[in-house]
Amino acid sequence: MNLLVRRAAKRLFASAVVGAIVLLAYTNTSHAAISCIAPPVLSNPLNYNGLCPGDSGFPTVIKAAGRDVYIKLPTSRSCSRGLTIEKPRNLRITGGSLIFNDTTSAVITVRDTSGYTMIDGLYIDVRGKAADAIRTFNNKGRMTLQNTYIKGISGVLKGTHGDLLHAQDGGPLAELTLQNVTGLTGYQGLFSPYRPSSGHGTRKLKLDRVNVGYDPGLSKSSGAGKPLMLLYLGSADNSWDRVPDLGTTLSSVYVDGSYWAFPYYKAVYAYPSGTANCTSFDAKHKISGQICGGKPTDYAPSGQVGASYNRANFCY
Repeated sequence: MNLLVRRAAKRLFASAVVGAIVLLAYTNTSHAAISCIAPPVLSNPLNYNGLCPGDSGFPTVIKAAGRDVYIKLPTSRSCSRGLTIEKPRNLRITGGSLIFNDTTSAVITVRDTSGYTMIDGLYIDVRGKAADAIRTFNNKGRMTLQNTYIKGISGVLKGTHGDLLHAQDGGPLAELTLQNVTGLTGYQGLFSPYRPSSGHGTRKLKLDRVNVGYDPGLSKSSGAGKPLMLLYLGSADNSWDRVPDLGTTLSSVYVDGSYWAFPYYKAVYAYPSGTANCTSFDAKHKISGQICGGKPTDYAPSGQVGASYNRANFCY
């Protein structure tokens, strides 16, 4: 091989290495830290640190009476009981694993507040029970679900329709944001249509780096029944289940219906305007951004949340 050929081969090899590095960096962008929404600033909070709901000193129903609340779940064990927080001013629940084994109809309930709630760094497994992972009730505040992995949601036709997150009546939420969230459900995903008459849902919605899909861990004979919508956002064509009146913003949002051989664009309501791998919505729905089909690398990998949660892995 002469000198010119050897030099050309070296340049080609170097270019290939650089290209591979760039491709690797691109495929790992879902793990890169981002500028996350900040937690609420708490003042003289009720503090539950390193305990599980139901432990001595940590009731399963916290009556906050207008005080701020800080909950840091254990790093050495999982928790199993459902948790309700009533009348908090501002609230933060961070880190830890909730492997649900209770008779309540939700793993976490936040009710009777107009403050700011952040739930971040959790691993939640509903374990095929008919229960919401997270729900709000009589909540007119802001809520952020961040850096969280949820699986195992189920439900029944005549009973609890288990949801990834359900903004129930008595609100609506002023604003709901999901950021770095992975959710797998055997029943329904996010359920947040705006119903002005009952105060259901949210007036403003933001989904940033979110992927939801049907849970392959819940078999089709497990009793979950036919699964419902993965993202039920409301529609401008529906006088009851409306879209958030202050708009919805989507960024890096993926929907995966493959376990039930269900086209992703049929698992989202309002229905997108197209059927390509990524598609947008008609302007009347006030939804900016796109929905994409399939499953990216998890935005909240299960091994990086729960007991091992380190916020710096997700946020700078």
